[in-house]
Amino acid sequence: MSKLNQYSVQFVRRKPPNGEVVLNAIIENVNGNSVLNFINGLDEHDTVSFINDLNDCININGNRDEGFFSDSVEHISILYQYPNVNIDDILVLPMVDLKEILEEWLEFISST
Repeated sequence: MSKLNQYSVQFVRRKPPNGEVVLNAIIENVNGNSVLNFINGLDEHDTVSFINDLNDCININGNRDEGFFSDSVEHISILYQYPNVNIDDILVLPMVDLKEILEEWLEFISST
């Protein structure tokens, strides 16, 4: 099972009447998974930075720093608690799972 399916995440590309393509991550609210909606605010730069942070944590088997901070996620707390990521004290998921979801998001937003 892919991590997108496991966490009830779906990426959708829509083209409304105004003609501008809209990219969304749609997260079904299952066991706090809806907190993953912050992904919608991540652009390519932030997504790459987040993936690099997670890679560093995974490679050193510890926390690279306290967590992920960016203007795009200023409304949410994303803390590194190796080997997990704690999102707003609502969802705790393995770093490797979040990294896989972010890699798929990066591929999705880069393909437009």
